[in-house]
Amino acid sequence: AKPHQDKSKWCRYHKAHGHVTEECIHLKDAIEVLIRDGHLKRFVQNKENPRPEPLQASNVKEEKPASGGQDLKQVAMCISR
Repeated sequence: AKPHQDKSKWCRYHKAHGHVTEECIHLKDAIEVLIRDGHLKRFVQNKENPRPEPLQASNVKEEKPASGGQDLKQVAMCISR
């Protein structure tokens, strides 16, 4: 196990410490692939607004801070479709 992982949290999907199963992004993504491929039709209802696709590196751009000498870095996530 990695030293920075929270030993009080256990993911049954990864069989490892660090996060709980209910918050596992990889598990959620795997389930969504099964849904999209039609393997879980009997368990899923159609939704008008399904969860958006994960952002890809090409979809992220950095914006420069506004004038005024701000020291904090400001990053805006933009989805280009």
